[in-house]
Amino acid sequence: MAAVRSVPPASSPVASDGDDAGGPSSRTRSVWLLQLVLGASVVITVLLVQALEPSLFAVWTFSTGVGVVIALTAVAIMVPWHRLPRNAVALIPFGDIIGIGLLSFGTDLRFGFFWVFPITWIATHFVLSMMIASLATVGVIIVADASVNGAGPATALRLIVVLLSLTFIAITAYLSSRQTRAFKQLLRRQATRLQGTLQRVTGQERRVSQMLNGLDTGIARLSVDGEVLALNDTYVNLYGIERDEPSRPGGAVEYATLRGEPLPDSERPFARAARGEQFEDERVWLFDAQGDWHALSASTRRLVSSDEPESTLLIVHDITALIEAERARERLAATVSHELRNPLTAIIGHADLALDAPDLAPKVREQLEVIAGAGERMQTLISEILANSRGVFREEKTASTADASRIIASSLESFRPAAAARRVSVSDDLPASAEVVGDGFRLRQAFDNILSNAIKYTPGGGSVRVSGTVYDDHVELVFADTGIGIHPEDLPRIFDPYFRARAARESPTPGTGLGMGIVRSIVEEQGGSLELESEVGTGTTVTVRLSSRSGAADG
Repeated sequence: MAAVRSVPPASSPVASDGDDAGGPSSRTRSVWLLQLVLGASVVITVLLVQALEPSLFAVWTFSTGVGVVIALTAVAIMVPWHRLPRNAVALIPFGDIIGIGLLSFGTDLRFGFFWVFPITWIATHFVLSMMIASLATVGVIIVADASVNGAGPATALRLIVVLLSLTFIAITAYLSSRQTRAFKQLLRRQATRLQGTLQRVTGQERRVSQMLNGLDTGIARLSVDGEVLALNDTYVNLYGIERDEPSRPGGAVEYATLRGEPLPDSERPFARAARGEQFEDERVWLFDAQGDWHALSASTRRLVSSDEPESTLLIVHDITALIEAERARERLAATVSHELRNPLTAIIGHADLALDAPDLAPKVREQLEVIAGAGERMQTLISEILANSRGVFREEKTASTADASRIIASSLESFRPAAAARRVSVSDDLPASAEVVGDGFRLRQAFDNILSNAIKYTPGGGSVRVSGTVYDDHVELVFADTGIGIHPEDLPRIFDPYFRARAARESPTPGTGLGMGIVRSIVEEQGGSLELESEVGTGTTVTVRLSSRSGAADG
């Protein structure tokens, strides 16, 4: 273990050699404090003596003692102690002892109680030898006083009591000071260890975070209350969520099967993990904001530690590449099996015809039977390969129609918690069914983007309303909010990639400026149209028109 250097207490006159920024050093301040207390006490005593017993000023030792203490106080204030050796400070309390001795000389030690100040000072802040020297100095002064002014039994007893009292006070102060120094050194040593431990832990956390962010596996850590404690970069990018608002739905939608039905909010892996459910290798399909499909394997792990609350780890593996490899293997197996089946059928058929000949030699018949048996076994093997190679990545034909009311209702269900957290009311007035021509998956992405912007840029207390009307040849969907709105000069560029309106830039809400451009491209891909109206401080209305199913059928 590295040696720890002993550091004197910061409050002592020998604590610091340097000046504090903008003021005197701690040693200088300590000298001022200790000496000014004694100087003030002596001044008060002098005033009382002037009022009660002015004759004492005629005694030259008393006047000299007062002058010595006052002079030492002035010296203590004026001298830059941080520039002098540490032991030079001891001259002040030793001088005080002599000055108090002169005050007490010939006065039956009435002023000897002032010795408590310098004796305590020396015992507290200096070494044992100096404390002994200070007591010896007091003893010499007391003996000299007794010799000059006569010493009877009462006087001798008074002198002994004073000396013993000062010795007891000095020893007590010295021992207390040593204990205080030892305790401070222990605290410094422990603080140093704690600081080192904190730095190591911080470094370990930083390295762990870097390692997690370097993984191609999405990881989310959740508390028992469902609060997000940590997300790595892979999870954030995969689901298209924002770190500042992890509970708000991102730009990706989860499905139970490829191009099947979207998972309800309560059945998504994140929601299940937030409830504390434990599951292993749950397969879901993710349709991300870029329009790509991902096959995911989701699992949870319960984290239990003695030094922190229990939490749940949600682990998401992107197994799309594995599924693609499985599909390639399936196709290869099907192709090879199909290509082998035809020649095998011919081989087996010709072998059977040859076996039907009546004049075959026994050896030839045996060889033909071997060929026919081997061919049948190969056919059986090929049939098993085809039976065991059922596809796991078979895409269903893209639906040509979709129910816009059902898609919006599902999207609204996902965004209601985020809207409630921001104190934004969400309502809808949708027809029971609104069949439109288009890809339901892409339309869900467009509706998610519109609702996300409406809720994100609507202040607390505002509202978002979605309504729909079915006409003969088209369906009109209106998304209206009471948000911050868009300046008129920004409206023509609102669909440009990475462009953010001035009101959005001035708001604290983060964004990329891609959302509305994606929405328009999706709507136009489905043969629809999009209109946007907005007024600063009033809100924004987005109108989406899509061809209806009945209109397309009539056409």
